[in-house]
Amino acid sequence: MKLDFSVAVHSLLYLDEHRPQKVSSRELAQSLHLNPVMIRNILSVLHKQGYLIGTVGKNGGYQLEKDLASMNVGELYDVTIPPTLSYARFITGHSQTDDAADQSAIAANISETLTDLFTVADRQYRAYYHQFTMADLKHDIQHHGYFLAQEAGLDS
Repeated sequence: MKLDFSVAVHSLLYLDEHRPQKVSSRELAQSLHLNPVMIRNILSVLHKQGYLIGTVGKNGGYQLEKDLASMNVGELYDVTIPPTLSYARFITGHSQTDDAADQSAIAANISETLTDLFTVADRQYRAYYHQFTMADLKHDIQHHGYFLAQEAGLDS
């Protein structure tokens, strides 16, 4: 999985914690232990989607545009990890262009079967993420076990 979703979540929670001040990409990069260029690329996507505002220059930085309760985790995941992921690197077997004489039934069909399986799983966890907001993630940071309690049907 790409880091983009994790970087986006971490950045948004960090920006929320530092409201109303502006936070530089360098400061965010130090918090995430990542390169500032990677941070800026993801923040650019979040800016275009209206999650935050950013200003450039000596006194520039980023601030949240929305409150955490209005940020759906599933929508954020969809923005940062597009549904059209390529599963090719996770799949074994032969392609349809390989020599058909060398292909067993498994080798000839495993790629399509695993792609279908991964696609169904992807849809299911995307649907699961859409149940939560960034405020829920903040709640879990403050009170670990919130999501596990939700799964068990307990109040946290």
